[in-house]
Amino acid sequence: MNQYLAPPKLFHTPWRLLLAFLLLTLPAAAQLSTATLSGIVSDATGAVVPNASITLVQTDTNFTRKSVSKSDGSYREEFLPVGPYKMTVAAPGFKTLERSGIVLAVMQNAELALTLQVGGSSESISVTADVPLVNLGSSTLGDTVSNLEIDNLPLVNRNVDRLLQLVPGVQNVQTVNNLGYQEIKVLVNGSTDGFVGQVSYYLDGGLNMTGLRNSGNQVPNPDAVSQFNVVTNNYSAQLGRYSSAVVSVVTKSGTNSFHGSAFEFFRDRNFNAIGHNSGVGATKNPYNQHRFGATIGGPIRHNKDFFFGSYGGYRSITYANHSGSLPSDAQLTGDFSENLPTPAEQASCTTAPSAAANTAVHFLVCHPTTASPTLGAGTPTLTPYANNKLPAVDVTAVNIIKFLKANLGPQQPNVPTDTRYTYRTRSPTPEQNEEYLIKTDHQLLPAHHLTLSYFLLNYKIRTDLGGFTQAWSYSNYANKQQNANISEVWTVSPRTVNQFWVNYTRQNGGRVPVSGDPSKRTLADFGSDFGVVGTPSLGQIAVGGVEGFTLSQAITGPKAGTNLYNVRDVLSTTRGHHSLYLGGEIGLEKDFQLTSLNNYGVFSFNSTNGPTGARTTNALSDFLAGIPASMGQDTGLYANANYFNYAGFAQDDWRILPNLTLNIGVRYDVQLAPTDPQSMQTNFTPGAQSHAFGTVNIIGKTGPQLAPVGLLFPGDPGVPRGGVFTPLNHVSPRFGFAYDPYGTGKTVFHGAAGLFFGGISGNEWEFPSNFAPYAVRNTYSKVVSLTHPYQGDPTEFPTGSNPYPGLSFNRANNTATFLPLNQIVAFDPNYRWPYSIQTNFGIQQQFGRSTALSIYYVGSFNRKTPLYNDINGPQFNITAAGTSGPSCADTTKACGYANNSGTVNNRRPLNSQYGLSAANPAYSNVFIIKSNQNSNYHGLQVTVEQRLTHHVSAKGYYSWSKTLQSNTLDSTSGLNGTFVDANYPQLEYHQRSDQDRRHMMTMSFLWKLDYFDRTPHIVRYILGNWRLNGIWTANSGQPFTVTTGTDNYFSGLGNNRPSLIPGTTPKLIDNGRSRVAMMNQWFDTSVYCRPGIDTGCPGLGPLGLLGNTRPATLSNPGYRNVDASAIKDFDIHDALKFELRTEVSNVFNLVNLGSPTASISSGLNFGKISGSGGSQRIIQVGGRILF
Repeated sequence: MNQYLAPPKLFHTPWRLLLAFLLLTLPAAAQLSTATLSGIVSDATGAVVPNASITLVQTDTNFTRKSVSKSDGSYREEFLPVGPYKMTVAAPGFKTLERSGIVLAVMQNAELALTLQVGGSSESISVTADVPLVNLGSSTLGDTVSNLEIDNLPLVNRNVDRLLQLVPGVQNVQTVNNLGYQEIKVLVNGSTDGFVGQVSYYLDGGLNMTGLRNSGNQVPNPDAVSQFNVVTNNYSAQLGRYSSAVVSVVTKSGTNSFHGSAFEFFRDRNFNAIGHNSGVGATKNPYNQHRFGATIGGPIRHNKDFFFGSYGGYRSITYANHSGSLPSDAQLTGDFSENLPTPAEQASCTTAPSAAANTAVHFLVCHPTTASPTLGAGTPTLTPYANNKLPAVDVTAVNIIKFLKANLGPQQPNVPTDTRYTYRTRSPTPEQNEEYLIKTDHQLLPAHHLTLSYFLLNYKIRTDLGGFTQAWSYSNYANKQQNANISEVWTVSPRTVNQFWVNYTRQNGGRVPVSGDPSKRTLADFGSDFGVVGTPSLGQIAVGGVEGFTLSQAITGPKAGTNLYNVRDVLSTTRGHHSLYLGGEIGLEKDFQLTSLNNYGVFSFNSTNGPTGARTTNALSDFLAGIPASMGQDTGLYANANYFNYAGFAQDDWRILPNLTLNIGVRYDVQLAPTDPQSMQTNFTPGAQSHAFGTVNIIGKTGPQLAPVGLLFPGDPGVPRGGVFTPLNHVSPRFGFAYDPYGTGKTVFHGAAGLFFGGISGNEWEFPSNFAPYAVRNTYSKVVSLTHPYQGDPTEFPTGSNPYPGLSFNRANNTATFLPLNQIVAFDPNYRWPYSIQTNFGIQQQFGRSTALSIYYVGSFNRKTPLYNDINGPQFNITAAGTSGPSCADTTKACGYANNSGTVNNRRPLNSQYGLSAANPAYSNVFIIKSNQNSNYHGLQVTVEQRLTHHVSAKGYYSWSKTLQSNTLDSTSGLNGTFVDANYPQLEYHQRSDQDRRHMMTMSFLWKLDYFDRTPHIVRYILGNWRLNGIWTANSGQPFTVTTGTDNYFSGLGNNRPSLIPGTTPKLIDNGRSRVAMMNQWFDTSVYCRPGIDTGCPGLGPLGLLGNTRPATLSNPGYRNVDASAIKDFDIHDALKFELRTEVSNVFNLVNLGSPTASISSGLNFGKISGSGGSQRIIQVGGRILF
């Protein structure tokens, strides 16, 4: 039987209902918001005590769980709410043991040995002790960040995600906002992203992520978070869906006493240090930030029902600086006489202005050779206009400049390098956030515990676009996040517990363009015929040259997000020496993205001097004449990705010996290939002909057409709706052990290995819909009027009017539209889901009651990672016969074309085959999304932890690791690696990952200064009740790649690789020098050369034009930072107190250098460092009222 079956045949409705029934009666999911406590009851001689009565009480709520030790003396309690516990153990002939001080953390698998003393049951022994610091029952690696750490460690941004850096193996944590909602991106132990993240995120046990790019969602403010856990290697079969790690956050709950807080935190520019590279006399932009809120929790009915609620608000306003050149009033009329150069500065229209002319902003305005509506007929040769005056100007261009002059903000001081036309301004970037959390717990019956939680977040920010954005346009990013979770724990018997979970997560964000003047929404409002289809937006206009400016715009996406529904259940039962877990889950994900792409028009004005020219040879005069070098316009689309996730698992934690536990599990996952209501998927099979559409149009051609050869779509034989067939072989075995060789509970050896299947993302699956035939995205080079852009060359716009209203794709019309030259993204029909093989081996050692040391080898091997590969990269023409001509007899070669940047598309191999024409190419890039990339991580991870002892607690780790990848797979914004180049097969080498930091070290500490109890009152008041806390981080540098900065081997990609001069090696300059010296030259730039450009430079390939350097061979400067917090408590009355807080990021104002300029084309800046690798000191002050 074929293991890759078409989803429609296997997963139609009856099968789905049957599978749902089976999984709901045979359950799934780990204890994502609860904990486990187990151990052995014995007497003083070590003999086990069976049938001992055990009572566990959660002291905050009086939640009670009772059980009896088994015949081997063992006990195990599952799905316990996190928090403090007391334990009572009684058995005939023994004194009753009362044990307190037990604190259970989220996802913790704690073991606690209980020793009874001979005596009467009426006698009791009280013991206060915490659970061991070593893991006696599981081979899973990870760590919990406690509420003590969340409350005390410095969080200048009040974001608990910052504390993920405390967990060994976490290589990078960042929050990005690319689609209109905030995405948390975490990379762990060499995991990859490429907007197909491989980390699972949970909030109160429910999935808290957006499948559009498999990213984490936001979590509540720190006052509402109880703790969180990160599992980094070899997690239980109960966990799955994504292949690298699990992040689970648990919020606080109500208790039998009322408790809560009110808080306010404040920052402004006076608290921030100036950047080390800001220059002499630099000033700070205005800046203001407030974070505020409150929490409250307590009983509804004592011991029965509890509530907890939280509100958090955030207000921030920063300012961005902008600059550009504004034409003078004379220039606005077409009069450039003030810019007339001397003959020495510019001799003619065919020579470029000299450096002196550029400094003085002098240039010739020349009569173009091509006709335009504004300037009239062209001339045979380029000739200057008399007195440098245009005969007319474009009305749209003039209206745009007048609009800018009327709406730009106040002018800021100029700098010495500015010209007389430079205008500097600044614009505000306001940001705000509102969040609400409500959580209730209910002890419905002695055996049933119900938890309900709902989290709502509304966020918006005005995103700066650059250029004169304040007056022209900016983007409003806004999102609404909702999380609803229901959890029910049923204690079936003392040995069996079941947990059922339902959750719904919705993320709905968007990017909406807003004009600086609401009455100006598109270029039509300035007098242009340009027509926007979809969300109204002002165009993007870039004017180059010495008097240039940019009016920026960004792709509009009014809707982007996910609706995620998930049901899971897990049954835990203890049988003899076996702790069994059986479960399953069903999830439905509906990802959506409405995007207008570049529907607003992208106009580029850049002009060069030469023997002939279609424009005026100056970019500003081109703009005022309304003659762009190019115009781009796209149709928009509404892409959806809908798919089901199914999973089932079995896990056995088998205590085969009293000091040896085996963790044996297997998991089975099915993630259906996503489908779209309009079936917007593409495959590519060279030579195949599609017949999926009844009508095919190719812009610029008339009559019946066929789709370009090679493209296939749903409806063609062998192409499913989802683009690929769903694999049904995702079986994931997992094995591990925990061995206590001395039986003391102090020394434990761990080892594990397992297979973990990952997932796909909606944005990945929607990628083909961004290209033909679903989106028409074209660039036009013959537009001669900004006011009448569609009335130019009839080969581009045959009707002389806007064709875009009729180009939007609709499957119901059975019509497809293609361009004469198409860029394609398609799925490899043999695409497979990514997976990871994880291993670990190490030892944990506890010293005394409060200190532990862990030493582990950790390995992670990611396979089948997605990347898109261009299968149509231009070939070198080794038998060039001229600058044009037909293909040669060998149809696999695009012969007859010179090797230069102008023949890139002619030299693409697919355009010479299957009846296509190299002279009239049908394809540019043909990107195939393949699952053919790999990455490997090997690491030594050493962790030290000391519980709070003698007023101090500390935790830290050091890792020595290597992360290698077959390409750049860590991007958070695309599937395109840095070196997707047909001339360099990706699987021939492995390079350092972007996140490869060979050395990483983090240490945190909490210090309670409670030394003044016996001092005079005034001394206690001033010096008492202080807490000093800190986080120290030191990492070695990430790799960077040296490039030529030019397309020296004519690939069309640019930034090609250089070669090494024979006898040299790449190296950093001795880093023991001063900071200024390191910034002036970070690496040896003398060893690189450009094949085909620099004399004697060696190269690879048939023409010796390929550089021989490897990527990512050198490292950036390292990073070091110390964050600190100082907290002072003021007692007001009983449990009511006020907390004064000061939190500082980079408290010592350490300077971290940024990446060097690594492009040879950057000239004197090559090898120099100008930027910063981190922010300078930031101070936040705040206060909390606690009760």
